[in-house]
Amino acid sequence: MRGLEFPIIGTKIPHLTKKFDLTSPSGREAYFKAKVGEEIRTIRRYLRGGNFMAFLIGKKNSGKGTYAKLFTEIFGEEKVIHLSVGDLVRDVHANWDSFSKSADFETL
Repeated sequence: MRGLEFPIIGTKIPHLTKKFDLTSPSGREAYFKAKVGEEIRTIRRYLRGGNFMAFLIGKKNSGKGTYAKLFTEIFGEEKVIHLSVGDLVRDVHANWDSFSKSADFETL
C-alpha cells in the first residue's frame, strides 16, 4: 500500500461532537466510520486482492489483543489471522510435561 499515509494518533475530527457507544459492535462501527471511514474503505479495497502482515508489539496487557480483535471486527475473520505468541508459549509450557513423555516427542 505504497503512498498511503494513515494517522497513527490524532484522529480527532473537527466539529464531530457525537458520542459513541464503544461497548457495542454497532457503536464501534459508527465510531470507526466517522473517524477513519475512508481509510477503512481503502484497506478493504486493497484486501480484495492483496495482503499484508502486521506485528503488534507491546508490554503484557498493553492492548495488543484488543486492537487485534477490533481489526478483526472491522475487516472480518476471513481476512485476519491472530496469533498470540504469549498464548502459544503458555500452551506449550502447560503441556510440556505430558508431551515430553509421549511417543511423538521420542520421534522428534
